[in-house]
Amino acid sequence: LRLYASQMRRVSSHISELKYHNSSEAIRNNGSHRPYCGIASVKSAKQIHVNISADMRQFSDDNNENHLPHGVKRQSDFFGEAITFVNDIDESLITSIDKAMQVPYSNQNAKVQHDIAKAVESFDGMALCIVSRGASNLQTGNDGDGPDAKAMHSSAMTWSELLKCASGWNNGNERCTSPMLAVAAVAPLLAQGGKDYVHRIDKLLSATQSPSPSLMKIAKHAASFRDAFISTSDGDNNATPLLTPRERFHLHALSMLIQNNHRCAMGAYLRLLELYPGDLLGLSLALDVAYSLGDGEAARVAATNVSTYWSERDGGTLRLHPTQSGQTLASSLVAVGLSSSSALSRAATAETLIEMAIARDSDGCGGTSVWALSNILGSEGRSSEMVSRLAGFDGTQLYQNCGFLNFHTRMAGYGGIALLDRRGAASERSSLRLYDGGFAHLLDYSGNNAVGINNGGEEVVLRDMKVPRSVASDVVGSIFSGWFGNDDAKEKENEPSLKDQDNVQPKKQRPRTLEDTLCWLPPSPILLMQATSLLFRLTLVDGVSPSDHRWVDLKAAWKYSLEMGDEANSQKPFEFMPMALLASSLLLDPETLHVENIPTRLESAMQGLNKMGKIMKLGQSQDKSSTTALEWNEVLRDLAQARDACQRWEMPDGMESTTYLSARNSGDDSKPSYPIGWDFDVRQFLEHGLCYAAVQVGDYESLCLARAICSEGTTLRQNCPELWWRYSVVLDMLGDEVAAENARACSVSLGSGEGGSTN
Repeated sequence: LRLYASQMRRVSSHISELKYHNSSEAIRNNGSHRPYCGIASVKSAKQIHVNISADMRQFSDDNNENHLPHGVKRQSDFFGEAITFVNDIDESLITSIDKAMQVPYSNQNAKVQHDIAKAVESFDGMALCIVSRGASNLQTGNDGDGPDAKAMHSSAMTWSELLKCASGWNNGNERCTSPMLAVAAVAPLLAQGGKDYVHRIDKLLSATQSPSPSLMKIAKHAASFRDAFISTSDGDNNATPLLTPRERFHLHALSMLIQNNHRCAMGAYLRLLELYPGDLLGLSLALDVAYSLGDGEAARVAATNVSTYWSERDGGTLRLHPTQSGQTLASSLVAVGLSSSSALSRAATAETLIEMAIARDSDGCGGTSVWALSNILGSEGRSSEMVSRLAGFDGTQLYQNCGFLNFHTRMAGYGGIALLDRRGAASERSSLRLYDGGFAHLLDYSGNNAVGINNGGEEVVLRDMKVPRSVASDVVGSIFSGWFGNDDAKEKENEPSLKDQDNVQPKKQRPRTLEDTLCWLPPSPILLMQATSLLFRLTLVDGVSPSDHRWVDLKAAWKYSLEMGDEANSQKPFEFMPMALLASSLLLDPETLHVENIPTRLESAMQGLNKMGKIMKLGQSQDKSSTTALEWNEVLRDLAQARDACQRWEMPDGMESTTYLSARNSGDDSKPSYPIGWDFDVRQFLEHGLCYAAVQVGDYESLCLARAICSEGTTLRQNCPELWWRYSVVLDMLGDEVAAENARACSVSLGSGEGGSTN
């Protein structure tokens, strides 16, 4: 602790020497000589961090105070970036505020408004929570409902603390704002769930104890200051921006996210990272937006924009610079961006960064490291390693504490897919256990399954969900009291008067708090997409029946999410997310999922999967009606068109034409062509769906397409047992018995059918 306090004093000494001009420069991490301190050390020294935060963050340069008008202050966050606080400023000095974005509401709290030190402290905690996906929380949740609930409660505590500060500073008052508090409180939710999902959370927050903040109102109030200018009170006509350039980029991205315009928000984040490569919060949000858009190339650009900057802060090639705090988190986030596509050269570079980050600070960067590893190992078919990292006990410890927006559930879902790729003994049962413990449990407690929706949905079911209770203090006593203690505790427990106390005087139910709401969140479109991906893979290998109740619940959740959207909006709730459109089309009519035009490849994929879902009768009662090869051939044609980057052509059936015919003649070339999703996620639907449909058709041309797909996989992902086994099935149907036997032998040699279930 003394060493950490000494490090923080050196940081404070360095920052106090920086001159911060009105708003033309931002505090950056360029060459600040900070000693390395991992996130784990930050967590263990929380009290010292709180005690010295005010001294470390206050800009004491007299010239700086002269440049800022009364009521405007700037502080430095944990990573050295600037945060502006505007309080009780003369309204006549501020111009160009977008008043259309402001929605006044009553939520005044003078104590929070004027406590800048507490606001910066809460922002630091939330920034670390966002960047690490909850692994680096300065708060520790209660453990009464297991490690998953503890992780979610830890993030909820940090989030609710910031939300209270953000609502106090951004409450519709033009004289008071701190936009970066709103960015940290709302932007991750908008990036991953969209504005309709934020409205759902606001409805849940409105049922909490008064006063209840509104996430959307906070975000709109902060975004209204994006172009605000301020003039000095001495009559000078030179007006300058109220906020720093970095803050304005964040607010521009926030305003675009409020409109579900994730594409423009992505452009703002890329521009931000060009100018401020030390902004880890911006990098984290950029990766979230890139994942929602399914744009792996944008994620790669975001990562490479900052990679060299952070490499130099790790000592550089010649090791001339001291290592900087946050380096491990930066390395893991850069690795996520590099691993978003299946390029092997990028995967090798990303894996090197990950191994170094885990070796230094596995507690702080474990979650983002596992996210990168899932893409890296999946792109190379290293399913055994992927199982160890995502489904084995040692691997799950890396992301078990990542409860922010249920990130640990998403990684467990990837672990279930890894088990199916590993194709070990009882892999279907192990994968199904991960689905039930993660996605199915989330749908159940949030009221987003078939039973919960019939009972009133999430607004009714979540009323009874409170934060976990703490049992840590009782564990030691319960173990040793029976050995060395007396029997007083047992006698007290069995005393009739205490035993019937609840029946005589029932306790008054505690009203829901912010922590309750933010701990037990409903499923976002990303979670539903990944749940559909895992259940789809399980169905293709006969791990679950197409009429299984899990499909019924998942279909109900997708439909409920679609119906919760605002009818006045020009878009459907998850229209901004191509992978959500793709996954939901298995169960819902594609025409009901979007309003605006979508790319032709995505439209083809949605039509193909929708036909496939109808043929397989997913989420429906099974009947004895048989399907024809012609129906499966339509599925195959649509999915093949979606897989090809160029326009796919088919041979005409008769001799009436000497030209080739388009597979989909309704395509509109004027539609923009954007990626559907990151390679690993798209592969679960298109590649496996295509091969399954080709086997159902069974003709020569269809099997040749399946063989080509498997050939691509065995070339790029040679170590995947499931891939070689699937290849052997296709070769058998083509009549190539020798090659099929060799493919089966390769699958077995890689571990197919071996091992037991992963517990």
